[in-house]
Amino acid sequence: MKNFFLPALLFFIFLPPAVFGEDTLFVAELPSPHEYDLFANGGWNGNWYVGYDHCWIEKLPPIRDIKKYKRAFLGAKMGRAKTPAQIKKIIDQRVAEKKKKLTEASDKEKDALNAQIKELEKKKKFANEIKFFASVSQDPDFSDDEKYFLARNLEIPLDGDYNEALDFVGESRWFWVEIPVSEISRKVPNYVALWSDNPLLTSVSFAPVLAAGWSDSQEKDSFLTTGNKGKKPRVCEKNISFFSPALAIKLVPESTVRKIFVKIESLKREKKVLRIFADCSADIERIRMRLFRDDEEIPTGFGICSRPYVLSAKNLASGSYKVFLEASDYDGNFAKSRQRNFEIK
Repeated sequence: MKNFFLPALLFFIFLPPAVFGEDTLFVAELPSPHEYDLFANGGWNGNWYVGYDHCWIEKLPPIRDIKKYKRAFLGAKMGRAKTPAQIKKIIDQRVAEKKKKLTEASDKEKDALNAQIKELEKKKKFANEIKFFASVSQDPDFSDDEKYFLARNLEIPLDGDYNEALDFVGESRWFWVEIPVSEISRKVPNYVALWSDNPLLTSVSFAPVLAAGWSDSQEKDSFLTTGNKGKKPRVCEKNISFFSPALAIKLVPESTVRKIFVKIESLKREKKVLRIFADCSADIERIRMRLFRDDEEIPTGFGICSRPYVLSAKNLASGSYKVFLEASDYDGNFAKSRQRNFEIK
């Protein structure tokens, strides 16, 4: 244990490396959320995708002083997501390859190829709505525990594409979901899990990537489960060595709970580009645009994390739109702006 400050010996004995920012506690294998920069930013992905058959689990210690905290969050750092268009393009390419093989295949092989083509075509319908879930349990069997919606694919920073210019490509980011403090144990370990219920996500070609850090622990506390089939895991299946998955618990004391604000100062449209100029509280960690056309959400990426607070959306089709902003800080305080409506003709 190193690089962290603990106000009492009791904390020193029982808590893992943690970062204290304004008394907010970060609980993970590594002492800082900034040390998880492998796989999800670029280069070798390690096949660390988050998916239907890739559920990641991290065993974290009990929080002995849990009564000190007012709010609790589960978190994961993800990046390298793929757009629905990219996913459908890859599926079309694979279908074309299999159709080409049909011309020289035997009758038995044709039956197998046609079944594979049919299965690939069915996958397209799952490309538009991809969600990720987290859960915490006091044992490796999560069957009786709640699952919490963590993030949508459309807000995770995208992977770069060698053949296409894409908006919203960027470094991996932490995503957090608030849970009851009562879900966190003070007596036994806390297992944190991350997965998707979307059957499309069985390959890194379609799924985002979970960030990792170099593990300095001798304990076997990181796992990958491949047999959950989109459901909560029932067992810690495969132990992970050398790397630590970016899964964490964040605990917030009452002293850091505060009201924050975000508002739309002005909204400007130029041709098919929308620009929103925002104002917000100090120390905001993230501002995100939520944009809807005829009640269908338009991807606007992860959002922005620094000034100037100007958010953009491009290539907007004709239609009726509504838009609002969401803001949050490191301590989990949240704000939402008033909605604005506009039309593009």
